[in-house]
Amino acid sequence: MLTLALPARAGLPAAFRLTLAMAAILPAASVLAPTKVSAQAVVALVNNAPVTSFDVEQRMRIASMTERRRLDRKAAIQELIDDQVKLIEARRIGYRVTEEGVEQEFSKLAKGARMSEREFETALQRAGIQPSALRAKIRADLAWVVLLRDQARRGSQVTNEELETEVEARRRKEGVITEYVLRPVVFIVARGTSPASRMAAANSVRARFNSCETGFDEIRSLPDVAIRPPIMRTSSDLSPQLRQLFERTPVDRMTPPSPSGEGIEIVAVCSKKERENPASQRSAVAVDLSERKITANAKTYLESLRKKVDIRFR
Repeated sequence: MLTLALPARAGLPAAFRLTLAMAAILPAASVLAPTKVSAQAVVALVNNAPVTSFDVEQRMRIASMTERRRLDRKAAIQELIDDQVKLIEARRIGYRVTEEGVEQEFSKLAKGARMSEREFETALQRAGIQPSALRAKIRADLAWVVLLRDQARRGSQVTNEELETEVEARRRKEGVITEYVLRPVVFIVARGTSPASRMAAANSVRARFNSCETGFDEIRSLPDVAIRPPIMRTSSDLSPQLRQLFERTPVDRMTPPSPSGEGIEIVAVCSKKERENPASQRSAVAVDLSERKITANAKTYLESLRKKVDIRFR
């Protein structure tokens, strides 16, 4: 059997982590009386594993107090049955969610609520939630993440035609990314100096500039001119106006002068290099499309898993 050490990104759904951290255990929850663990009855069996009335009450409290969800008794029973189904299927395909993985996620929730684990457990108990019930939900959620990723890795749900269509759609939307090497030059407007004269000087330099290798030599000899170090920018980092400006400016030429906080600025475009947008790369698109399809079909997938186990209601 393969023991899965889940990375951080494979943990609980973000929405669950965030709502729990924000709730930080509702202040009003402290007035609730702790649930008596002894008062329980079996309400369902999943491959002879019991789901009890205590489990149902705990799940309803977890949903209400930490996830801001209203969950009735029938829905809570179904969630608990589904949790057992997920764990059974994870074991069947050879995955085991480790206690260490569960504790890591539990610790993240405590940190999100700005508490130590012991403080977090105490706060849960004051709210009428047994930490073991929350850990059980974490265990099932991690198993579900594993199952969905296992389905995504199979990749059989994505056809070549679907992949090509999605890649082309992303290329049209995202386009290519252009990497620019830029070098700003600032004509400083000193006190008593006319901005118009500095604008004219900048235009004169721009008209003669035709090489990033040799063109700065002349500029260095000019008074009150600052040549900035080269900087690299990508088209995805730039505003639409700047993208258009640098697209129109040929390599080894300068942009038209414009006022800046320091004076009059012109920018030399020293290099342009196009590369494919990562969002349009086939491997990334294939994984994303597969996971989207699996997530969209998660309900049907879970229904198929239920048929593999013996579920009896009491």
